[in-house]
This record gives sequence, structure tokens and C-alpha cells, in this order.
Amino acid sequence: GTSPDDISVYEGRLAYEGLVRWGPMGRKVLPNLAVRWEITDGGRTYTFWLRKGVRWSDGKPFTADDIMFWYEDVVKNSELTPMIGRTWVRGGELFQLEKLDDYTVRYKFKEPHGLFLKRLAEGSYWAIFPAHYLKQFHPKYVPKERLEQMAREKSFDLWYQLFWEKRSYLNPEIPRLWPWVMTQPPPARPVVFERNPYYWKVDPEGNQLPYIDRVTYGIYSPETINLKAINGEIGMQARHMDFRNYPLFMSNRGKGGYRVLHWISGGGGTLQLGLNLNHKDPVLKEIFHDRRFRIALSHAINRDEINEAKFFGIGTPRQLCPPRASPYYCPEYERAYIEYDPQLANRLLDEMGLDKKNADGIRLRPDGKPLTLHVETTSILGIMGDAELIADYWTAVGVKTQIKEEARQLLCLRKDALVYDVGVWQAADELMPLMDPRYFFPYNPGSIQGIDYARWWRSKGKAGEKPTPEMLRCIELYEEIQRTPEANEAKQIRLFKKIIDLNLQNLWVIGTIGEVPTIVLVSNTFRNVPEVAVYGWLFRSPGNTAPECYSIEEN
Repeated sequence: GTSPDDISVYEGRLAYEGLVRWGPMGRKVLPNLAVRWEITDGGRTYTFWLRKGVRWSDGKPFTADDIMFWYEDVVKNSELTPMIGRTWVRGGELFQLEKLDDYTVRYKFKEPHGLFLKRLAEGSYWAIFPAHYLKQFHPKYVPKERLEQMAREKSFDLWYQLFWEKRSYLNPEIPRLWPWVMTQPPPARPVVFERNPYYWKVDPEGNQLPYIDRVTYGIYSPETINLKAINGEIGMQARHMDFRNYPLFMSNRGKGGYRVLHWISGGGGTLQLGLNLNHKDPVLKEIFHDRRFRIALSHAINRDEINEAKFFGIGTPRQLCPPRASPYYCPEYERAYIEYDPQLANRLLDEMGLDKKNADGIRLRPDGKPLTLHVETTSILGIMGDAELIADYWTAVGVKTQIKEEARQLLCLRKDALVYDVGVWQAADELMPLMDPRYFFPYNPGSIQGIDYARWWRSKGKAGEKPTPEMLRCIELYEEIQRTPEANEAKQIRLFKKIIDLNLQNLWVIGTIGEVPTIVLVSNTFRNVPEVAVYGWLFRSPGNTAPECYSIEEN
């Protein structure tokens, strides 16, 4: 990783042990801690049968009580959970959870929840707590005065701060269901995880997993990570691999003792640009809301040049469409407005009334000021070179564009405050766009095209700005998707393609290059790593490829 916070990636990607999990190709949800499930009542009720014989890392049995504790004592405790995530609310009501027996639980929703199984696969580890351990930090089981004293001893003001510290992935004492448990936590370098002696999975011959005894996690700069990977000093690395080093990755395989895998990216693109449709400058806001402006900027981009400069021609010029491996793929949207045509861009800008220019050739806004855009990015994205090319293309058609590289925290603060012109970020696993459709309509704070519209939707109109009619239609379609039972995936696909059609008409987010593989460097001593898999945060990659089955060949 590149920062201490990156250690949390272990919990999200390698400690991937929920009721269900994604398969390696990101299309199928597989059994895990639940051996089977049943969806009834038109998609309102989900019943899960838990795997018997599973033990926590301290040897205590895992049962339905560990899920019920999370529901009764954490979710329904307003101090621990002041806000309920949308996954758990349907029809304005919190779901109900029943324990049918020690190994059977039933989730019931007021209305059909067509994405629930996929949501569990996306991050189900949050919904399972070791009750026998965490009860000692909960006021239902320990006098609150005692908890408050314990909290003060840890320099906390409130008991629930102590509870969440004990629940944290950084706590080496909490029992886990993970293949490896933390034995050397931060600030130690490296952070060390060692095999869980009670891990519950075995191979076909009955050998207990994981095969690998010890996992170390180091913190380095992105440049150092790339150098270490090229030198063969890392067992396996996918994050922070700079595609500009691709020729080095390939040419140094023999010397470095590694192989290069080309996994399928779950994202629909490498760099997305969203004009801030909630801009506080009324003149810029009016310009941004004219679809001709967005289409003109798209036609001004030379995607072939970016593809050659950054990806050695391996990628595909495209809009931010679900990738071709997705059932949501739309070839018309993929190719919309991607031709490099500065003449067409200039004509569209002229038609908008932006035909007056200053002595430097920069177009003038209706108020007479030069039309200037600032594209704000951060070094963690590794897109400075791409952004500089785009700035040149847009400036060439009279829209002066400047690049600002900022610290990630500052960038996020400016986005939240709506004081940005053009937002950029990476893709959001558009292979399965239902799960995070941030670039297709104002869905969450990552919707760089309309953050304040997303606030309006998420707050039910109590905050933010009401979206445009076209965006409201997208929201209506998405809410219908959520009410469509999982068994009717064909209907979900049809509905989402209507959302894609609205994006095709409006181009709220401008895409650049996609279909670029995720580069994974794997030591030649590593075994059982699949040659091909889908890589994405949604799929908890490489967790979806069963890292507990990876092995290291002894020399």
C-alpha cells in the first residue's frame, strides 16, 4: 500500500468472508458462510442456511447469534448506528431479522429488494460480529458506568467509541473468520498477518486452508511499489501498478522471476470527467447544462493519442459504458461522441453563442470573461499526463483548461463544497453497474457530475438541489430496478439500459479510454492464482479469486 490507511484494504479484499461472495468472473454470487439460500415472497424475504462447524479464530463456534447480535445490539442501537445504510431499508422501513435456529436466519423487507444478494457479496463482513467478544463492550451486557470508565482509560469520551475501536480491523485481539489474522498491527512496519488456526475451509483432499502461513503488508510510495514489483521483491501486486511501466513489466519477467497476468478490469474506463452541474457560478452552470458543451468537449479529445501515450494502444477509445463483458454493455453508448473532431467541437461551441474570443483565442462567456476550466486531480489517480493532454485539447478549441493536482483530502473537501469545475475519478466497476451507478445518475458523493443532486435524492429532498427531469427519470428507473426481484435479471437489465439511453442523449460524464486490463505481477513461486479474473473493488479483488487457495512453491 501507499499509506497506513491502505491496511484497511486487507479487510476489504483478502479477509473476504461473508455469507456469500463473488465468483472470479464477477457474474455469479457463490455460497460462503451460508451454504444455501432461498428468496421468497416476491423478493421480500431471504433465508440463509449457515455452514455448521465454523469457528472463530479463538475457537468459539460461529452461529446465527453472531448475526443477531449485529442486528439487535448494533444496528438497532442508535448510539452505535445513528444512520442506517440504504441496503437495510426498503419502503422506508428497517428490515427484520429472525433467527429460525442456530444455523438459519431470515431477512425480511417491506418491499422487494432486488439487489440484496449482490449487496451481501459486496461487503457482507460488516453484518457478522463475534458476539461472545464484543458483548463485553456493550451496555446491554456490561454496566454503562463500567464501560465509560474503560473508555476513559483508552482516552475516549464515549463508550461506543471504545466499542468501535474493539471492532476495528486494527484490533489484533478480536476473533476473526478470516484466513489470516493480524499479529503485528500498525504502526509496525510491515504489518503482519498469520494463518488462522481455526480457519474453516479445506481443499478437496481435506487439507486445511490457507496454504500460505504468513502475509506481510508494507507501506511504500507508488514508485517504490513499482520498482519492487519489477525487481521481483513482491509476491503479488495489482494495486498501484503504473501502466506506463508496462514495457518494463513485460521485459523484466525473466530477471524478476514473475509473470504478468492481464485480468479483466471491472471498470468501464480509466479516466472520467464530470462537469459540475451544481456549480455556484451561474454563468458556468448554464454553460455546463447545455449538452452541446459536453458533446463538444468530448469531440475535442484525441482518444487515440491518449491510448498510445498512456496505454501503448492496448485500450479502447470509449465513453464510460459498461465493459463488453457485461450484460449491461451498450455499443451505441460506448461509441457516442468519441470521434476526434475539433471542427465539430468548434461548431457546437459557436452555436451555443460562445463564438466571441479574446486575443489569445479563448472563448468569452456571456458575461465577457474568458471561458476557463480547472480540472482538479490528485496524485493517487496517476492521471496527470492524461489530464494535461485533455487540457491541451480543450484549450485548442478555445476553452482554456488548467490542471490542478491537490492532496486527496483537499480534493474531496472541494468536491463536497461544490467549488470545482471539472471532477475526475476512476471507474466504479461498471461491469455490474447496478451496484454503484454513480456516473450514470447522481447516486452518491462520487457522482462528480452532480453531487448536490445526489444529496437531494439521498435526503429525500431535504438537502441539495433537485435534479433535472432526465436525471429524475434515471432515479425512478433505478428505484424500479431495486424493487425488481433478483430472479428477474432480464428486467433489471432492460431498465438499466433505459438509464444508459438517457446518458447517451445527455452525456453527463465524459469518458476517454477503457477495456484496459488490470496488470497483476505474480511471483513464479506463487501457485493457484487464476490466469484470468475480474478485478474491481466491488468484487473485493483479489478476494473473489480465493487467495486462501494461493500457495508458494518451496525452493
